[in-house]
Amino acid sequence: MCGICGIASSDPGRIIATREVVAMRDLLTHRGPDDAGQFIAPGIALGSRRLSIIDLSDRGHMPMTTEDGRYSITYNGEVYNFRELRSLLEDRGHRFRSDTDTEVVLRLYSDEGPAMLARLNGMFAIAIWDSQERTLFLARDRMGVKPLYYAVQNEELIFASEEKSILAAGVVAEFDSTTWQELMCFRYVAGEQTPYVGIKRVLPGHYLLWKAGALQITRWWNLAERARDLQASLPADPFAWFKQTLDSSVELRRISDVPVGVLLSGGLDSSSVAASLALRTGSGLASFTVRFDEPGYDEGPLAQQVADRWKLEYHELKLARAGLLELIREASWLNDEPLVHGNDLYLLAISKYARQRVTVLLSGEGADETLGGYVRYRPLRFPSLMNAGRPVFPGIVSALNVNGRLRKLGRFLRLGSNRDFVLFNASDVLPEDLMSIGSERVRRFGFRESVLDEAAALYPGDLIRQAMYSDHRTFLSSILDRNDRMTMGASIECRVPFLDYRLVEMLSALPSSVVLGGTKSKNILRQSVGDRLPEDVRRHRKWGFAVPWRDYLRNDEPLNELVRALPDVQPIKEGPFDCAKLRSVVNQFLLGDSRYDAMIVQFVMIAVWHRACFASRARSARVASLG
Repeated sequence: MCGICGIASSDPGRIIATREVVAMRDLLTHRGPDDAGQFIAPGIALGSRRLSIIDLSDRGHMPMTTEDGRYSITYNGEVYNFRELRSLLEDRGHRFRSDTDTEVVLRLYSDEGPAMLARLNGMFAIAIWDSQERTLFLARDRMGVKPLYYAVQNEELIFASEEKSILAAGVVAEFDSTTWQELMCFRYVAGEQTPYVGIKRVLPGHYLLWKAGALQITRWWNLAERARDLQASLPADPFAWFKQTLDSSVELRRISDVPVGVLLSGGLDSSSVAASLALRTGSGLASFTVRFDEPGYDEGPLAQQVADRWKLEYHELKLARAGLLELIREASWLNDEPLVHGNDLYLLAISKYARQRVTVLLSGEGADETLGGYVRYRPLRFPSLMNAGRPVFPGIVSALNVNGRLRKLGRFLRLGSNRDFVLFNASDVLPEDLMSIGSERVRRFGFRESVLDEAAALYPGDLIRQAMYSDHRTFLSSILDRNDRMTMGASIECRVPFLDYRLVEMLSALPSSVVLGGTKSKNILRQSVGDRLPEDVRRHRKWGFAVPWRDYLRNDEPLNELVRALPDVQPIKEGPFDCAKLRSVVNQFLLGDSRYDAMIVQFVMIAVWHRACFASRARSARVASLG
């Protein structure tokens, strides 16, 4: 697990200065505090910061080069089936100098080129330089667990694990104001685009080839195609298949030469991972739980039950409210983009806490999208009722002035179509909210709509499956970015068993009656491994990893002052909003009007991010203290 970066020039004679790549590399010290390296040759520079997980010796030093000098790799991630692939390569005559998965990936590429990606089961961002063909290969894992960004400037391709590293290479930090509406409605810019002008992300399941200034992008994994292919060979007993494959996924993610633990919230997902892991490790597995003072947000008692059931070593953390603003700033700097989920800083804090005992954590991320767990999916079960209620229900809700889920349902129905209900399913701020503070009519969102087109073609008429598929390529990407940045910000590797491609592909192929059947959420999970969990966990109403932000922003003095100042801070004061209307919304929020909670939280996260990543660029020079 590492932070990677590099520069490839279209000028074959250009010698990139060591200080250029080292400046990029050492901004990623938090991702790899154990070792640092660089590879420089005419037209290319690669950098690496290493977090040692497999083969802790210096034989795992990166960048790594083949004996003949042709191929050099800098690599972030873990390929869990690397031992199986190593045996394959040894049968072909390869001899290895290390016990790392890095060397397996390098030698496999030397044999098969980009086609080798289909063999990999893991999470990865890969950069390989071919000195003979003078080609740079960049690739990202199927689900996008590991990040990878790039920019093209002055006939050079600059890439890195985090945007801040690309900015260190001389790309100007400029906020892309065309992303305002997407940031407000969805909290995350999906697809290749980022909130920075000129910086793009390599999409999950894609690879890039750069040669002599020409860039070629290829989609090497397509979930819709894989789901169609697998529909002809579904398991006879899907519940037995799920149990076996989930356990296999967890078993693969135990591979490590450093201590492994589990993030435990007390929900179905993390509890299922913890139970599966404990079945293999026995008693004493370290678990880590965030606690809250507010009873409606605290799942600590449930996590404790799971820990007791499986004899886990239970550790919990409760954060003091006094330091929240500074923690938001640190999390924003690490994230490089506005915090999306509200719980980002808590994940950072628990990761720092866990780092005292373990270097690898497993989590339950990805289960909601693959198993249909979100409460927001439920109305999509009844498209005919949605169509019937659309003309009258929003008006009734408005007249009765109700709040909660009924109000949210009325707002979603007012969007006007089932397609828009699916498109905005993960949103708390809707187009009408932005227009109420002076924003122009919300434009369409090209990448998100293209994903929805794929979803509709795969699942015609099945709105829940369309929303789940769309979330795989949009909302889940934001979760995985959050997961990577906050855990790696504490020098922790986080693994996500529910996103093993074998699970994702087959679950996408199985009929909705299997995946979503029954009266409770996550039917296939409950039927397969539910007996491993305490009854209270199985019966508990889903909360998710929620944080009481509306209370914090109204009652915590530093956060309250930030809310009051929102209309006057960058980039909001130069945004496409009416200042007087926005000030009115701020005042109503502070007086307790819950209609504006989501909007204010998002404005706060954008304001803190902008200060952390633009106005306070001097923080970059202090990155070593975060490592």
